[in-house]
Amino acid sequence: MSDAAVKQLDAIHSMLNAGQRNLRMETHSLLLWGLVGGFLCLFSDHILTPQQIPDNTQRAFAWLALLAAILGAAGWVDWNLTRRSKQARDETWSFIHRQIMKFWWLLLSIGALTTFAMFFFGGGYMLFPVWMALLGMGLFVHGLFSAPLLQWTGGLLILTAVCSLGYRLEFETMKWLAGSAYGLGLPLLALVLARKWEMRFPHQLLAVLWLACVIGVPLSAAKLWPQQPPAGETLSLDAYRQYGASGAQILHLPAGTQVPVELTLAG
Repeated sequence: MSDAAVKQLDAIHSMLNAGQRNLRMETHSLLLWGLVGGFLCLFSDHILTPQQIPDNTQRAFAWLALLAAILGAAGWVDWNLTRRSKQARDETWSFIHRQIMKFWWLLLSIGALTTFAMFFFGGGYMLFPVWMALLGMGLFVHGLFSAPLLQWTGGLLILTAVCSLGYRLEFETMKWLAGSAYGLGLPLLALVLARKWEMRFPHQLLAVLWLACVIGVPLSAAKLWPQQPPAGETLSLDAYRQYGASGAQILHLPAGTQVPVELTLAG
């Protein structure tokens, strides 16, 4: 086969591949959802706390309303920015794009309802791995019709979520992993796709480097700055029992101390 024929076949294959993967992952979408997801993961402990809303049922519905409001607002902003970008490029909304958008909203709904259900049925330990796995599923399916890099990053993110549960990482560590996946991972993807690095380097290599950054930053921070107990005056258990104290206190309990615990169970 002549060189001209080979070049023509390569051009035809490139056109077919471009037609099959005609979905673009917008830069503003990755930045916007990375900011929203990272904020919710990292600052969830300071939002609608038991001190603010003691009743568990009320807190569950408050969280559901908050997630619906924040995710809905972010989705509305993302849709408008995407519409303007498509108008600037003189593009239309393809059938694939509309279906993928529905799939993303299905994943967000699953995440919000799962968070709501955990207030009643337990399983809060798995909260952040669930959100990481949902993000990985979304990236993987989006990558089927877009840049192959998204498939690899999505698959590795799902694997990370499963391994974090398999290795029984601490809850705080998984919170920082999820925050890094959203707050750091999505902006990194935006940078890689905007500069078209996936066209110059193997997708597998870029995905592995991306995952190394996503999990390396929070794990390194956890080692360099381990979580310290809150500062304050420490009381012995005997002193606390004898004199008592109001408000939150820090107690020093020697190993083997028997502490009475009162539980109220209902169901």
